[in-house]
Amino acid sequence: MITRLLRPEESWRWNQVMAAAFEWGYNLEKEQAEATREKTEEEKLEQARNRCFGALSDDDAILYGCVNSRAYDCRFDGGVYKLGGVGGVSTLPPYRRKGAIRACITASLRDMYANGFAFSYLFPFSTQYYRKFGFETGAAARQWTLPLSALSPKDVGGTIEQIFPGGDFSPLLEVYNACFADCNLSVVRDRYDTGLEKDNLMEQLRYVYVWRNADGQARGLMIAHKKQVDGHTVLDCNHTFGTQNENGFLFCDAEALMALLFFAKSAFSSDYEQISFTTRREIDLASLVGENNSAACRLFWNGMLRVVDVRRVLENCRCRGKGSLRIAVEDPILPQNCGTWALTFAPGKSNLVEKSAEAPDVSMTINAFSALICGARDTLDLAWMPEVSVHNGAAPFEAVFYAKPCFMMDLF
Repeated sequence: MITRLLRPEESWRWNQVMAAAFEWGYNLEKEQAEATREKTEEEKLEQARNRCFGALSDDDAILYGCVNSRAYDCRFDGGVYKLGGVGGVSTLPPYRRKGAIRACITASLRDMYANGFAFSYLFPFSTQYYRKFGFETGAAARQWTLPLSALSPKDVGGTIEQIFPGGDFSPLLEVYNACFADCNLSVVRDRYDTGLEKDNLMEQLRYVYVWRNADGQARGLMIAHKKQVDGHTVLDCNHTFGTQNENGFLFCDAEALMALLFFAKSAFSSDYEQISFTTRREIDLASLVGENNSAACRLFWNGMLRVVDVRRVLENCRCRGKGSLRIAVEDPILPQNCGTWALTFAPGKSNLVEKSAEAPDVSMTINAFSALICGARDTLDLAWMPEVSVHNGAAPFEAVFYAKPCFMMDLF
């Protein structure tokens, strides 16, 4: 078996593998024509963002499996860094459990490291499977299902506008950028979602609303459709793995949240019993609900994250106060990340990071390090993480490993 980077004109091959693995429809003639068609400059730029590694037979005739990685810019502790969004992980059924995916993911991660990536992210079919490759569950998200009758939102003013197909969708990007400006691993976008702008929303029975405050700033958005759940009519605004950007409920602050809920109750309470939407982990709305017994909040983990370059991330992580911490990291795929890293930090100064021969304050796998440094876990979680061993309980863990906003809203 050989593992290599597949060429853009071979896209029909990896699309065929994905179609067989995920049981999608596939037209070989159409796919081959599309793969060899002369691309526009914009399409070439999009192709350059995408790198697909394949595991093939020694004669290159059979593509056993493949892993796709797409380049994004993401936020981390006030800076912008490269992130590889992993998707299309697939193997032809006759060649499963023979090492094809392991070879492809290994090649893909090493390629990311060589090209200056700091992070990687994916949405797993199996958490345990991807933990083998250094990924760990990211920050949790909350899915709220609230009876409209149990809400008593205030009218905070401002205006609601509805965006129809062909309209100006730029206010959605304005809201997204404001909501995720401080959120680790969130993707830096230049448009909210091109697919949303192309979709026939009216045929799909999806509706888009934007709330502007008294100063005319777009501060909240709601993309909703009607859904029947357990006999209840629900105004469904959830953005989850299966509905990435198809729905949405984003608010930049408490005022925007109040405005959206006031709009939902006043405009839809005669036709809908409940509203359902997703928020980041740190947003707790229990105090807004008049009768909690009829409300529900489901916690779920929105994908898996991985640090690709430990040194780069430690050099740029935001620490609290002044101090030093020695962190031993184990990474079986990227040996450049292995060893004990001495991190020295102080207000107003750049982090100093170097390899150390001294005993570490803490030892951990790349999985645990990824979740901790991104803020999906914090110091209080150290005792409950089986892949972490604390050697010096007096070390300033709270200055480095603390909870941070961390969320991914893009689908790979």
